[in-house]
Amino acid sequence: MPGIGIVTNPHSRRNRRYPERMRRLGYMLGQHDTYELTNRIEDVTDVAREFKQNGIDILGLNGGDGTNHVTLSTFIEVYGDDPLPKIALLRGGTMNTVSDGIGIKGNPPRLLANLVEKYYTGQPFETTERDILKVTDDTGTRYGFIFGNGIVSNFLELYYGTGNPSPTTAAVLLAKGLASIPTGGGELTDKLFRPFRARIEMDNTVWPVRDYSAVIASTQDQIGLGFRPFIRCQERKNAFHLLGVTADPMGVAQAFPRLRMGLPVDKEDFPDAVSSRAVFRSDVPISYTIDGDMHTAEGGVVTLETGPRLEIIIK
Repeated sequence: MPGIGIVTNPHSRRNRRYPERMRRLGYMLGQHDTYELTNRIEDVTDVAREFKQNGIDILGLNGGDGTNHVTLSTFIEVYGDDPLPKIALLRGGTMNTVSDGIGIKGNPPRLLANLVEKYYTGQPFETTERDILKVTDDTGTRYGFIFGNGIVSNFLELYYGTGNPSPTTAAVLLAKGLASIPTGGGELTDKLFRPFRARIEMDNTVWPVRDYSAVIASTQDQIGLGFRPFIRCQERKNAFHLLGVTADPMGVAQAFPRLRMGLPVDKEDFPDAVSSRAVFRSDVPISYTIDGDMHTAEGGVVTLETGPRLEIIIK
């Protein structure tokens, strides 16, 4: 029996906070299962080759959004044209936005216990399929579920700059940013709404060169802190929902309630499209995030495409 393969990032904030719980997860597995700690990116490559050779049925990822993004990028590269196993996101990090958007609830021990019980008793899993984004720039190719620049990457730079990344820190930072807008803004607002200028080419349309406050894309509906702007993310297979932001700070603040509730927003200030490909072209480097990890396209070109379609276990 091929079994379950678990990859744990021991450096994720939550795993560092609960090291004993992290270690105990290995004792919950069956005799055919494998539990691997990956301290370096090279370790992930080795584990991916081992899991592919063994033909594991389920790949469990015990980390947050960043860990999942890096691990899946490596596994997709190693597996090549071969399909990946079912994916189980065990929510072992501080940021678990992707699993929240998919509807996965619980902590690593609870999720892993359910996984092992159902697998070895032959019970069916509740699963969903999601396309993953393939993001390419002059530094390489990566895979993830949420892409963002402008406001999104600016926010994360400030968030990580606090030295205390947590949901509470993120909520406080967002509240401070919103509170400063009605009074004309200030240094925080200027940093958050620092625009970028680009032309964006998609399957059937082109957004012309202009200043954008942000352009975000995803194959699942949430972007964090309960906001659900990607209401068209499941409109068709092999595609993602792309949302532009050209509104001023006040316009963005006024749209926040609708973005949080997953309701449509003004098309003029928030143009959107469903596409399988989008190319960003700018005369300056483009800073962006994939699932919370920060990257910069120094050449000013970023290409988004759909990568493999993954089967993800909900429960």
